[in-house]
Amino acid sequence: MRRVGYLARDVMSREVVAVRRDMDLRELEKLFLDRGIPGPPVAAGAANLVGAGAQTDLLYYPLCRDDELVAPSDFYERVRVEGRHLPSGFQIADANTGTVADVMTPVVHSVTETAPLESVARMMTQKHIHRVIVRRGRRPVGIISALDVLRVVGKRPARRR
Repeated sequence: MRRVGYLARDVMSREVVAVRRDMDLRELEKLFLDRGIPGPPVAAGAANLVGAGAQTDLLYYPLCRDDELVAPSDFYERVRVEGRHLPSGFQIADANTGTVADVMTPVVHSVTETAPLESVARMMTQKHIHRVIVRRGRRPVGIISALDVLRVVGKRPARRR
């Protein structure tokens, strides 16, 4: 009898913390720090996946906004950092003025609970992603990280060639 491989439901983390797309970025940052979550699914309502968030999205956000200081100010002439004037071009950005919708990836890489783990790993490799959302319908019920996949692979005996 052939042994059936692992399914998504066998390895997924069941504690899913989904965030709203209208959540303030400061709240998202606190969630990352307080809960140790690297990237939650984004939902519009309790059962409607609309995207995924990630810590790297927060890093790219201020770089992509092209914000400029438009109000006339003598700020750069007055302020000193460690006793020295600021270098020209230095700018203070407030990255906490947006919402999750501003930074989220609007593409959802997801599988159902019965997806074979091999297909999850293949998706991660082909799409260059670290997490796959496990869903029941459009409701997130779990997350599989690359580390979850490695834990399973690490427990299996090596195949002889």
